[in-house]
Amino acid sequence: MMETTFILTQYGSLKSLEKYCIDMPKIEVHAHINGSISPETLQQLVERKKEKKPHLAQFIIPKKKLDIIDDFFPIFNFVYQLTDDEESIGFITESVIQDFKKDGVKYLELRTTPRNDKNGMTKESYVCVVTSVIQKFSYSEHGIIVKLILSVDRRNTLEEAMETVNLAIRYKNKGIVGVDLCGDTSKGHIDNVKPAFIRAKEHGLKVTLHFGEVEANIPEHASMLTIPPDRLGHATHLDPESKDFIYAKNVPIEMCMTSNVLCNTVKNYQEHHLRDFILMKYPCCICTDDKGVFFSDLSNEYVIAASTFSLNPKNLFELSFQSIDYIFDCDDIKIQLRKIWNDWYESYNFGAI
Repeated sequence: MMETTFILTQYGSLKSLEKYCIDMPKIEVHAHINGSISPETLQQLVERKKEKKPHLAQFIIPKKKLDIIDDFFPIFNFVYQLTDDEESIGFITESVIQDFKKDGVKYLELRTTPRNDKNGMTKESYVCVVTSVIQKFSYSEHGIIVKLILSVDRRNTLEEAMETVNLAIRYKNKGIVGVDLCGDTSKGHIDNVKPAFIRAKEHGLKVTLHFGEVEANIPEHASMLTIPPDRLGHATHLDPESKDFIYAKNVPIEMCMTSNVLCNTVKNYQEHHLRDFILMKYPCCICTDDKGVFFSDLSNEYVIAASTFSLNPKNLFELSFQSIDYIFDCDDIKIQLRKIWNDWYESYNFGAI
């Protein structure tokens, strides 16, 4: 990334912009646990597992951004082999939280799909481990609030989707705030699992959906919006009817710029739809999606937004501040977060940038 005239004028240098984005308090609401694991943590998992699974030691852990989308899938297969027991799930969850904390994230909604494994891990024990880890973190002690969203895979049967939602309902008092629809966009259909999301809403859980990632999924949009969702992930391709509905209801959008560019769902950063939503002052949150896979943490996503769309320090702060309104946690937490943000803004030394 070059030091453009805008960056030099507003921030003094690219390094100062990067520091500002790390220092600024941030909200992350679209982060998959298994896609957010750092290369360093993956290497630690290999060391823990290689005695029992020596073939894992042969896998080359990427140390830079990958070039094509097909390179991403072997990584997830590798990750699932490394995280096939409860101890490993707890280890990666804590590691991911610590990474977000170091990056200046003050409120974090992680998401994950519960899974079984032949080693004895069940979907419920998986959820128990993740919720026990997130409950260890409090703002007073750790400077970060962590909540959980359970994901339903598009390939799931209705029975499997209901199992996930029932777990979310059962562990709602352990930090679970919502459910998500995710997975391979070419598989499954919302109507196959829709009753599970309706049940989640009936039990007070929030709903977010991976929505409009590819044009081929547009025929599902009308059905998805009748749930109705509380947030939407990506919303890259919107048909006119969906656009009208979303705008009328002010459904917040989770924006994942690097993910979209590297997955070729948008051509480049300059053409990313975040630009249009910023101009409209529409509800949106800057997010990472899979920071471990895409090598872009949340502060870097803000750096990219600032340099691409000429956002000054106040613009960036306002983008981060507005995200508080769209979290799935309660109003008391929103009030607490607004105070944290305002206190930071009032005390920050803007003369240093």
